[in-house]
Amino acid sequence: MPETNGQPVRNQVLKALGQAQDSLHELDYEDVALSAAGLALVRRAAATVLRRLNGMAAEDLPLSRALALFLDHVFWNEATGGLILCADLSSQSVCLPIPADCWGIRPHAGHVQ
Repeated sequence: MPETNGQPVRNQVLKALGQAQDSLHELDYEDVALSAAGLALVRRAAATVLRRLNGMAAEDLPLSRALALFLDHVFWNEATGGLILCADLSSQSVCLPIPADCWGIRPHAGHVQ
């Protein structure tokens, strides 16, 4: 996914995807559960981003740090069923698409009133 510069992340993602405004929905990261394959994608992407930004060797990057990097914006792509995780960096945002079969909505333990 392209890096975003200057414009709101959601608008840049929509433009990159060539989709209408109502096809991308922001989610709270606490409502999302990633599969093992989804977590592996996040870890690889975080290592790549950190290497590009500061030359940091990130092969042993803890999963929690890798995941935290991509939780600034979380979008559900209604058109594909996939998820888009975005990291807000100092001068740009970097977004990572997660396929529909690599995530789900986390079940809630409590009752909604």
